[in-house]
Amino acid sequence: MKIYKISDILDNTEPVQHYIGIFEETPDADIEWPHRHNFYSIVWFTQGKGLNVIDFEEYEICPQRIFTTNPRQIHNWEYSAETQGYFILMETSFAQQYNIDFSTPYRDIDKEEISFMEAVLKKMLAEEDKQKQEIAISYFISLLKKGSAIYRSQDTLIFKYKKLLMENIHTNLPITAYSERLKTTPETLSELCKVQTGLSAKQLQLDMKITEAKRLLLYTSLNINEIAFKLGFEDNSYFAKIFRQKTSFSPTAFQKKYRNT
Repeated sequence: MKIYKISDILDNTEPVQHYIGIFEETPDADIEWPHRHNFYSIVWFTQGKGLNVIDFEEYEICPQRIFTTNPRQIHNWEYSAETQGYFILMETSFAQQYNIDFSTPYRDIDKEEISFMEAVLKKMLAEEDKQKQEIAISYFISLLKKGSAIYRSQDTLIFKYKKLLMENIHTNLPITAYSERLKTTPETLSELCKVQTGLSAKQLQLDMKITEAKRLLLYTSLNINEIAFKLGFEDNSYFAKIFRQKTSFSPTAFQKKYRNT
């Protein structure tokens, strides 16, 4: 599957650390759908309707809904002609300065927040000084965090844990190895994971592996045994069991149902 850079989306040969744009005024790039990004994105729809598909899950596009995607997530969407909004694209190195980790795919903006947050975005668009623009992006992200219940004081630890999980997605490190790197205990790590995600540290690890397995099943030529091995499962039957628990499908059935649909 094609993985795009910010410059690909903007049809621009110049690399950029971040970009802010108006959705309806930005020409559609000549890209494949679905696809992956190697950057973080924030898209705020202020008008219109449609469907946004992120990692095989469908979400309604509607006014005053902000969608967020992380690098590696598979993304596709369809939207009506009158759809309007704003978007922010951020290279990984830039975004991670702010401990960005979009744990949920979207957030709905309250009525009392709209005018102020939109004013911040418009100021970003008008700002020509890159440093001041970066400060404005940081402030906008802080507004998203402040207004969302998923962001708490322990977010930095969970962010680091999920980052480690993604970096080691092809290995089978025990939770104790992650907790040692994070300078905490397995019990504390698991409890914080449950508070924020509803899953234990181990189940979150398996969830991320199965999401990656879905991508590999649909968008690579690897067979099921190869995928299981690539994701650190030494036992193919255990991989199939976990996959069924997480998706209600066997790997083969999932592949047949969703490939080329």
